[in-house]
Amino acid sequence: MTADAAARTVGALHRRPVPRGPHVRHHHPHPARRAARGGRLGLVFTAILVTSVSAFVLSVVSFAKPLGDGDLPDYAALASHRSYVWTFFAAAGVQLVIGATVAAVAAMVLAPNRWGTVGGSMIWIGAALYGVGIGGWAAAYYFGSDPSLAPAAAVGLIDRINDDAGHLLAIPIGGALLIGLGTLVLAVALWRARSVPRWVPIVGALTAVATIVAPPDTVAGLVAEAASSATTIAIGWYAWRR
Repeated sequence: MTADAAARTVGALHRRPVPRGPHVRHHHPHPARRAARGGRLGLVFTAILVTSVSAFVLSVVSFAKPLGDGDLPDYAALASHRSYVWTFFAAAGVQLVIGATVAAVAAMVLAPNRWGTVGGSMIWIGAALYGVGIGGWAAAYYFGSDPSLAPAAAVGLIDRINDDAGHLLAIPIGGALLIGLGTLVLAVALWRARSVPRWVPIVGALTAVATIVAPPDTVAGLVAEAASSATTIAIGWYAWRR
């Protein structure tokens, strides 16, 4: 090879395009899509806000006007507050099912990982169980305290219901435990995702345990419910503003 030919070969090599890595296109959501997403999450936050505040209000009502003397209410306690008991149970069931479901959605938006998926799914299943269980509990007390029943028969029926607490409470308590466990899993998901301040998953995990352990008609239960409502609202807020 002559010197001129060698020079031309080297020049051609230098002029050859240098291979580049794969081009990565960054897809930015369209403003309209981003606005629609924000609108949906705004509805989620509104539902969280309403159900969280109502949960705390129900806790205050339970604290101020407890039923029974720490045990399941008997016929005497139910007969004079029959409509109130049914309304309280129904409101508690509706607000928990809706509130827990939308809170899980918000947390899963903030923590799109395996922990978030598992924790949210556990909460959805637990909320369904709780709603079914507390509905049956409300119906048992409502019809068992019907004034058209003979007093002796009504007393015996309510006592029989309360004596079989396993069948009465297994489903709602099982649902509540599953919600609590799912909340702990979501706390891990949020901690790993680092999408919210650290206090949110920490307080959320603590209140998940406290709201199950502390009776709702005590000061400890009231404080736990207030903290739980605050962290749930925070999760909804951060999901909306994300």
